[in-house]
Amino acid sequence: MLQVESCYQCGICTGFCPKRRVSKYSPRLKINQHQLSGQKVESGECLTCGLCSEHCPQSVDYLSFVRDLRVESFDEETVAHKSVFSLLCEIMNSYPEAKGVPGDFKGKTDETSEIAYFPGCIDYFDCFLDVGADFHEIGDSSVMLLNRIGIEPRMLSLRCCGHDALWQGRKDIFDELKRYNTGKMEKTGVRTLITSCAECFRTFSKDYELELEVLHISQILDRNVGRLKLAAKECEVTYHDPCRLGRHMGVYDAPRNVLRTVEGLALKELDETREDSQCCGVSAWLSCNTEAKVLMAEKLNSAERTGASYLITTCPKCLAHLNCLKNEKPPIEDFRIEIVDLAVFLAATEGDA
Repeated sequence: MLQVESCYQCGICTGFCPKRRVSKYSPRLKINQHQLSGQKVESGECLTCGLCSEHCPQSVDYLSFVRDLRVESFDEETVAHKSVFSLLCEIMNSYPEAKGVPGDFKGKTDETSEIAYFPGCIDYFDCFLDVGADFHEIGDSSVMLLNRIGIEPRMLSLRCCGHDALWQGRKDIFDELKRYNTGKMEKTGVRTLITSCAECFRTFSKDYELELEVLHISQILDRNVGRLKLAAKECEVTYHDPCRLGRHMGVYDAPRNVLRTVEGLALKELDETREDSQCCGVSAWLSCNTEAKVLMAEKLNSAERTGASYLITTCPKCLAHLNCLKNEKPPIEDFRIEIVDLAVFLAATEGDA
């Protein structure tokens, strides 16, 4: 595989890999096994967080290497929640006339607008995940914030972007979702697509070939931050960089810029942040296990060390995984920090500061 031929087995990747903190996982060893020994390589363990490639002196594309391995050998047993979200994607593809994901949210919309909003699969999360988080309110809050900066978005009835199918190795499912969604967007003529999901943002930006601008909600808010004029009761918050928004897409400043403009708010940074931010512990619903829980606990402990009252993120999956650990019964630890989506947090603040 061309993605890893430049690897000279220095081992830097293994030193940075979050899985190495909780297991004997080694990206270097995986490449060695595949390239030199010709062994069958287990690929489901990798978080595809991108920390290894971020620090690789040879710019080895380990993420593409892992993704290609999963296409060659998909193991459904590694998918959490009995593969229900993968099954939903298969159902969407099986019924050509079926509508896309739900998009009924508070706020004003305009079905003729050239600016569209897509929430991702958050309503399905509410159906199947009991983790102490309200995912629907991410859509409500996003539309209301867009209204606040003068945008009444068009609601696109797209299907799942296909992120999980792609990273699980189910490329056939992804390709059909991509075909349908691309055609739908081309027919509407929208010029800008805004999403509040870091994974949707990454997928539409890098894995589709769209002739339109794709923005994460934090980016459009940053562009129009002067119109937000938000104020909160004095408190401290910290921010978790999701792998897909951060290392995959290089968006670090936009969420922070918006938070820093909220009057009364103080932003405290985590121990490991921006390019060195640690993954929440699970990606594409793969390998949600004890090792993942240890990484989630590390993230929450890091957040609590800042003294902040809120841990804010911009990825519904990170929100799900971290809240899942916090609310586990019996509790692993007594985590007191509140884990909140950026749009939900901002929408709850007072306007006209």
